[in-house]
Amino acid sequence: MVEDIAQTKTEPAVANGDAKQRINGVSDVKRASIVQRDDVPSELVTGPSRTHRRGIRWAPLMIPIRRRLETLVVVIFQFAGLIALAMFWFAAANPLTWPLLVPYLIHLSLRSPSHDKPPSNIFSPILRNRKFWSYFTSYFPMKLHRSVELPPDENYIFGYHPHGIISHGAWGNFVTKTTGWDDLFPGISNTLLTLETNFRLPFYREYLTGMGLGSVSRKSCEGFLGGVVGEVSEADVHKTIWDRAPKVFRRRKAASANGATPNARPATPAHAIEKSANKRGHAITIVVGGAQESLFAKPGTITLKMRKGFLRVAVRTGAHLVPVLSFGENDLFDQHIPQKASLIHKFQILVKKLFGFTIPLFHARGVFNYDVGLVPYRTPVNTVVGRPIKTMQSPDPRDDYIDELQELYCQELERLWEEHKDRFAPDRRAELRIIR
Repeated sequence: MVEDIAQTKTEPAVANGDAKQRINGVSDVKRASIVQRDDVPSELVTGPSRTHRRGIRWAPLMIPIRRRLETLVVVIFQFAGLIALAMFWFAAANPLTWPLLVPYLIHLSLRSPSHDKPPSNIFSPILRNRKFWSYFTSYFPMKLHRSVELPPDENYIFGYHPHGIISHGAWGNFVTKTTGWDDLFPGISNTLLTLETNFRLPFYREYLTGMGLGSVSRKSCEGFLGGVVGEVSEADVHKTIWDRAPKVFRRRKAASANGATPNARPATPAHAIEKSANKRGHAITIVVGGAQESLFAKPGTITLKMRKGFLRVAVRTGAHLVPVLSFGENDLFDQHIPQKASLIHKFQILVKKLFGFTIPLFHARGVFNYDVGLVPYRTPVNTVVGRPIKTMQSPDPRDDYIDELQELYCQELERLWEEHKDRFAPDRRAELRIIR
């Protein structure tokens, strides 16, 4: 399930984003990187992308048990949020569980997820069972490829593209580690990040923390990478609120006994300030496009919505940027993409602004049929990890430097596309598109 792609010296065929290529028998000039409004490109507005069939193709009864287990695990992953919600309402409907449920809800609403270390709980050994998740990755199947080796003495930010509908490739390759992460990137501890609102859902929070996911907030991103030198970490802020009073009292008592000034505060050692910079071998994975990009997910195409927030985090923490391009992510579902001026599209944008996520109109296959349902198609997903882009650490990044990093980042994504599109996307309907 793992593969190491040899580094090649061949330059991409696309120069400055322009290339003359033949797509569907029509020669045209395509741009790999374009600038346009933050909405759905007009050429993606369409109905179902796959050929309609008359009737439903039902799955035969005699299917190997392993394929049934693969489908079951994918269904559990697909509906984990609904399963957690059903468990919560079942517990809420039983008065016997209220003495435990009420304190849990208070804890859920007041305590934020960890911002400085990979999350885990008592259920982690069970939830992270590699044999269980091997059924998930072999369903598609998924494969993880690398362009170059990454030294474990640096920190990294992996930018995963495209978002797709649910980012199955990010989960299979960067959470379950059943596709060979430890063999390809030894010594690097990686954490996949998701919306912090997901950690406010009862029981679903325990599922995410048990699988080792973290919040995608800026504080979490910087905390997982060791923080910013000279700035107070989230752990220090928490410590000053709850733990400072008794220590200050003891310090004043000792100072009075020695004849020193009671209010004098000892100087912070230099090694304590630079401690965060010594945290190495850590990485975070961010699905860069977010909810907006999920509206672009159409089989046979890859349209990316580029952002800059993760670039600033990389500069502030000194982490290296590593673009990741996942071929097949957009082919797992069919999506109906409405017109930009339609009420459906306006509703999708409204939900995104209010809650941070959107509701794509997607469908795929079912559990016992191949044409109707919400289970993803059995389409291979090949995730290629690109070459690292070094950054110059600065607590206050300049805008022109961020723009320069974004250009280098997009060039690496274009290189990955040009180098592997014929191998992993032979039936593509369009070339790579990057919306900045």
